Formats: sequence, C-alpha cells, structure tokens
Amino acid sequence: MDAPDPMRARLPQLGALRVFESAARHGSLTRAAEELHVTHGAVSKQIKNLEADLGAALFIRRNRGVFLTERGRALAARLRGIFGDLEDALADFRAGEPRQPLVVSCEPTLCLKFLIPSLGAFLQDTGIEVRVLAAGGRIDFRRDHVDLAIRRNDFAIDGTLHARVICDEAMGPVCSPEALPRFEADPGRFHLPALHTRSRPDAWAAWTRLNRPAIACTADMTYEHFYLAIEAALAGQGVALASIHMVGRDLAAGRLCGPCGFWPDGTQYVALSAHPIDRDERATRFVAWLSARMNATLATVMPPTAESRDAEPAKGHAIGRTR
Repeated sequence: MDAPDPMRARLPQLGALRVFESAARHGSLTRAAEELHVTHGAVSKQIKNLEADLGAALFIRRNRGVFLTERGRALAARLRGIFGDLEDALADFRAGEPRQPLVVSCEPTLCLKFLIPSLGAFLQDTGIEVRVLAAGGRIDFRRDHVDLAIRRNDFAIDGTLHARVICDEAMGPVCSPEALPRFEADPGRFHLPALHTRSRPDAWAAWTRLNRPAIACTADMTYEHFYLAIEAALAGQGVALASIHMVGRDLAAGRLCGPCGFWPDGTQYVALSAHPIDRDERATRFVAWLSARMNATLATVMPPTAESRDAEPAKGHAIGRTR
C-alpha cells in the first residue's frame, strides 16, 4: 500500500472549503447557510475552524456583515474554479450513465400554456424525456436539482450562471370574442375590467410607459398568476395583458382576440444553467427546440420585413392584430 501523501494530509476538509466558497460567493454567512441547508452557527464554526487551520483570517467581521480579506478573496477565486471543475467532472461522469430526464424549471404560466402542450413533440422527435417544475424568479440549481431554468430576464441574473437567449417577449391585451364588437365600435375602450397579476404587477403600467395604444377599462381586478387572468379573459370577465407565448394557442383557436396587436416589451426569455449548456446534449437540443418553437409563435404576429424589430423606433410598432 502506498504511503499517505503528506501534502494531502495537510489539506483542510473539503466540507469546510465548500462552506467558505459559498459564503464568499454570497458575501453572507446567512445565505451560505440557506444554500447548504445548515445553520448560521454551523457555517460560522466551519469558517473559524478553517481560519485556524490555515493560520490566516479569511473574513473581516464588521457591523453584522462579513467582508473578504485580500487573501480570502484570492482563495475564494481559486476555489470557485476548482469546485466548478469538480462539478463538470461529475457531470461528465454521469453523462456515461443511462440517460436521465432533463429537469427543467419554467415560469408557471409559460409552462402551462406553452411548454407542456408542446413537450410530446419534443420527446417524439428526440427521445429525450423532460421533467418540468413550475417555478419563477431566482433558482438554486444545487438545491433544486435542476438542469435548466427558463426565465424572463426581468431580474438581475447571477453572473456565475450560463445563459442563452431563447426569444423576445411581446405583450398585448386579449379578450373573449364576445367582447370584441363593443371594442371595435368604441376604439380604445373595453367595457370590461383590466385584469392584473401579482406575478407581473407592472405590466399595464409598462404598456402605458412604452406609449402603446391607449386603453380604457371599467375597473381593475387582480389575480395571483397570469394563467388565472387569462382564464378570466377566456370567460369574458375582463381584459388581460398577456404574452403572445402564453395565449398563442387560444388566439389560433379563436378562444381569445388580440385587437391591439402584440408589442415587444424589451425583455427576453432565457435558458439558465449552472454549467455550460453546450456540454449537455440534452440541454443543447432542448434549448434549440424551444427557441425554434417560441420564435415560430412570435413570427405569426411579426410585421413584414420592412417593419422588422431591428428597425423599430422607440415607440414601437404593433406586431400583429388578431380577431
């Protein structure tokens, strides 16, 4: 048997280094504890033990906050790369195992109205099974065991994540076919309530701020999620400001109308991953497929080439009206 490597024997425990890397990345012992599912005290103790083992301070503790020392910052940068390489090595190793489902986290309404109805075609075309989790906002890939997250880029994306643009967002007011004649007889006025959502509370305000067509409604009603507002619009209970990607099927089937067209709102849908997307064949094929499907939906309401979005002025052009 080979003798133990004396250099390795002097290495700190991997767990302590992992705790330090997390605390350094977040700039917070509390957030490190949340990520690693341990107590704040356990994180603090691990870091103090690591500092004692290394014989150097890694953090300066000041006014309830922690700040990396110069040596701590240098160590954190090296560890970030090392743990990234370790995760990549494990991902490559697992790639040789029997194919596992691709776990995708997707914003709930996009998941319900667009992704799930289309997934059968993806499985049939590629043989890749997808397991979908409905969730929005920021995501912890390690905690949630997610391969990809589909999000709209309306929040600050963690710079350590890998992102790929899928498609532009385009919004427009939608109503039931029964409500359309009164709107056409009195342009700009829906004789119905405006349907708001808590998941995108500034949607109507953004519509006004971006100089979209003026719309008057009789009142305001608020729902928790987009899919509830869309269902209310389908039932003739109001006018929802919705994404073309969420209502495309209902428009095509004649269940909803979009009399003002759909307009870019300056945001995009993106695919996020903790690892480079092109290192995972499943993720690469899924993102390419989803991008093609969503851009095809957008193309159904795009203007002629002369009115392309590349040449769009600040106030914008409507990109399609539907009855």
